[in-house]
Amino acid sequence: METMGKLSFLITTLTIVMSISSTTSQSSIQNFLNCLPYSQVSEVIYTPNNASFSTILNMKIQNKRFRTTTTPKPLAIITARDAYLVQATVKCAKRNNIQIRIRSGGHDYEGFSYVSDVPFIVLDLFLLNSVNVNLKEETAWVDSGATLGKIYYTIAKNSNSLAFPSGVCTSIGAGGHFSGGGYGNLMRKFGLSIDNIIDAKIVDANGNILDRKSMGEDLFWAIRGGGGASFGVILSWKLKLVQVTPQVTVFNVKRNVSEGATDVVYKWQLIAPKLHKDLFIRVQPNVKIGKGGEKIVQVSFIGQFLGTVEKLLPLVSESFPELGLKESDCISMPWVNSTLFWYNKPIGTPLEALLDEPKDPQPVYSKFKSDYVKKPIPKEGLESIWKMMIKGENFFMQWNPYGGRMEEILSSETPFPHRAGNLFLIQYLNIWIDESPQVIERHVNFSRLFHEFMTPYVSNSPREAFLNYRDGDIGANHPSNVTKFDIARTYGSKFFKENFERLVNVKTKVDPDNFFRYEQSIPTRSTN
Repeated sequence: METMGKLSFLITTLTIVMSISSTTSQSSIQNFLNCLPYSQVSEVIYTPNNASFSTILNMKIQNKRFRTTTTPKPLAIITARDAYLVQATVKCAKRNNIQIRIRSGGHDYEGFSYVSDVPFIVLDLFLLNSVNVNLKEETAWVDSGATLGKIYYTIAKNSNSLAFPSGVCTSIGAGGHFSGGGYGNLMRKFGLSIDNIIDAKIVDANGNILDRKSMGEDLFWAIRGGGGASFGVILSWKLKLVQVTPQVTVFNVKRNVSEGATDVVYKWQLIAPKLHKDLFIRVQPNVKIGKGGEKIVQVSFIGQFLGTVEKLLPLVSESFPELGLKESDCISMPWVNSTLFWYNKPIGTPLEALLDEPKDPQPVYSKFKSDYVKKPIPKEGLESIWKMMIKGENFFMQWNPYGGRMEEILSSETPFPHRAGNLFLIQYLNIWIDESPQVIERHVNFSRLFHEFMTPYVSNSPREAFLNYRDGDIGANHPSNVTKFDIARTYGSKFFKENFERLVNVKTKVDPDNFFRYEQSIPTRSTN
């Protein structure tokens, strides 16, 4: 009876605490809403009482693991249409001690831009999406809510010789993509997105709008690869556009393991980072069903060359004859059309498809992870990797080659440290449809198991990871309103290596109260 009495007391106490917490949250959110410019509230603020709340929230949730009935929901969503409301949102949230999550495209693999384990609001930037190209300067100002597709489309409408090095998924928002690095198939020639950004506008923790000059070089350094959400709300970026050839050549050559794919992959490791910087060849191992119904591994060699087929074929024939690239494998097109090819759109798809944004994300669940490879994986290792892949269900990888421009930029030039010394970056992708908790757990566990299996073949001390391929497994603060320095150093060293300490110094200077924080944010120096 004594035990039952204690249990009853604990339940009663927990109920009271939850009730107080709920009341406090409701009081804070009401004060927050009252703090905002009243004339705009009805048009841009969505609370759970609003009929459109779920539509607005789910519109940019790209991973349905974070769209379940048990997923924590924001107290409000602010769909900012101008910089003034962004400023007001930051000031009012800080005044009422409400955590803020900043979302541009919703592709955050762990949902950190729209989910939290403490009461929070979402500042959604999808309506801030203008793209303005200056042909004379060969630059463009792009808002954080602009998708990569809109950026590519607008550049191409203004010029057939200008481009911008960035990602292949055209529905990604510029805000998070650029602030994490911006990785794409032009990086061997031109570097990452952040290597071609020359200015930015940010709302800081005090609600001030700063550009490169007023924010200073330290903060400008930090937001180009250190993740913008630790430092403020990035409104827009100024891009330095790059010159590309009138035609680029793309190809996708597939080889089964039974057809010698292992030998081709092994040779690719040796030469892909050393090829001419105009050539980028991604290796993508997938599990397929063979003719007999058995699982097999098929490897796709997906390439892009800044030039014509006539120049490409001799280059590959000399350096990579094992690929067996033929003229019939190659397709020439303007650069902007190649962005549709990389996004798996059929050849001939109209450019307007770059502007398409799904009204509702595809019904898929996913778990992603990353690794860096510094030494060639031996053939025996590759064979064991293929066998391990077959044990999964909807698991595949993308191996993206380094070299070229990435070898020329110092690791301290931006917070992104993964430069020279890498052969390639691995992205592990696990995608499925079934929403049952058991299936979700099985897939997530397999991703973790595979990542552990790859330990002998990848970087170590630290085992490096790519910020844009967000992975909560490598360290995260819970609850997210408490940032512990030791935990932050764990994930920070993997994302940023030696640049982590400088990021901490910048954070301490520009946001000493640690207002902008989330599970993997940069801590202040005073954080315990």
